[in-house]
Amino acid sequence: MHIFVPIMPINFLKEIIQQERISSNGEYWIRKSPSEVCIDYIEGFYLFYDIDNKTDHWIFNDGSPSIMLFPDRNNKARINIDGKENIVKSGWIDAGVMKKVYVRYLEDLDYILIIRFKPEYFHKLFNLQPSFFKCRNIATFTEINFDRELLNQVFATDSIDNKITVVELYIKSLITTKDRIGLLNSAVELINQTKGQISVANVIKEIGASYKWLERNFSKYMGLTPKEYIQLQRFISAYLNLHAEPDDLLNVAIANGYYDYNHFLKEFKDFTGKTPVEYISRKEVPFTENFNQKSIFTTL
Repeated sequence: MHIFVPIMPINFLKEIIQQERISSNGEYWIRKSPSEVCIDYIEGFYLFYDIDNKTDHWIFNDGSPSIMLFPDRNNKARINIDGKENIVKSGWIDAGVMKKVYVRYLEDLDYILIIRFKPEYFHKLFNLQPSFFKCRNIATFTEINFDRELLNQVFATDSIDNKITVVELYIKSLITTKDRIGLLNSAVELINQTKGQISVANVIKEIGASYKWLERNFSKYMGLTPKEYIQLQRFISAYLNLHAEPDDLLNVAIANGYYDYNHFLKEFKDFTGKTPVEYISRKEVPFTENFNQKSIFTTL
């Protein structure tokens, strides 16, 4: 049963969800499927070209952990989390409910390689508590047990295929048992299919589980509550509709299950720090140059 839940800079996310401009020749971005052994754990490998390092990019999360790998271990990006800046090196991992997070790449990057994991297995693979991303949304490779030797092998080759092979071999070494969480998969897929326009009560009714079971397993395997996951799916659907109908914000709100425009406005500001009109107009707040707030993240 396929689960499709993206998390990453919003411009990448939009392309992946809508399957726009995909090219087997890699003109803009391509998707590489995981091997049969890793298909239960990895949703896909995504390669994005033409990385824009002149603007700030909003990072959004709708429930699935992703690893962002830069071409070189010394490549850096500046991440602004609700006004506080951090420098990340080599790449990063993100998950959890992310609000008001922006990234700017500090140099020209030929590409970014994104590894998108099935959320119900990510924490188990890296031996993390589901609460790991409750208090943080951006983590370094060492913080999730992405070991030094693996990074050495990944950055030792310029071949994308070789990098993917190295990662898959590592994931295979972490796999102990091939357990499936069928009922949880059904709940996640139902929420995805309805684009978040479903109540927790109706999810329970449709899949035949109790509220306590659903709450416990979402928390255990995904680090989110069912309500949070529904909210994320609803919001990303509205965000995509916003680009199609920028002049009819009320219709976007109502069509995506919001009570009214004010309900959508509040949630949009919670996630982006901006109103929909400000976001559409690209009146985006630049990164602060207050270096007293900066901290350096290292991955090695």
